[in-house]
Amino acid sequence: MGKNTNEKHLQRLLKVLEEWKAEDWQSRFNDILDSFEDFLMNRPEPPTHVKERFGGDLSKYDYWQIVLPEDFQDPFEDDLGNIRRLRGEFESTPSTMALEHLLISRNYFIYENGHAEPIAAPRPLLMLESTEIEGRQVDWDCCITIFADGSFYAYNLEKNEEEVLGENVKDILENQMDVLSELSLVIPVEGRDYGILKSE
Repeated sequence: MGKNTNEKHLQRLLKVLEEWKAEDWQSRFNDILDSFEDFLMNRPEPPTHVKERFGGDLSKYDYWQIVLPEDFQDPFEDDLGNIRRLRGEFESTPSTMALEHLLISRNYFIYENGHAEPIAAPRPLLMLESTEIEGRQVDWDCCITIFADGSFYAYNLEKNEEEVLGENVKDILENQMDVLSELSLVIPVEGRDYGILKSE
């Protein structure tokens, strides 16, 4: 795709982002971390279907664990320590939609299994991913999810298998438009990509 076309796509998307930023979004960051801490400290009994899946022997699987973005995982801390560290990181700085989406989507079993009141995951503004289409120059697995506040997370855009969680998508749009223009649009689906997430 030509440079001029890419620039037009970039300007159009940035304009949409600015318009959406004006809309209200209520952060649930502390509620999310509260539910994680309660889950780890109370160690609630797993539902029957989880027990059956592991033959009743949960020692083979650490049910009571939380998955955090790589940027916030300290190998010398346990899950509770990392959660408290994450809370401290945003004590005086607003959280982002991308961060909250990752926290919910990677730990939605806590809510689905009834261990905490469900918390809706923010709706993505734009989802792009690579597909096996003949003639596409991007022939590796990669994706990006962009939110209305300008935050995003992306995977493997530079073929380095790295996940990037960011607060301002403008830089990555300007630097990676050649890759992004080769990706396919994914329509967000409620229950799978946003809202109250479910495994089905």
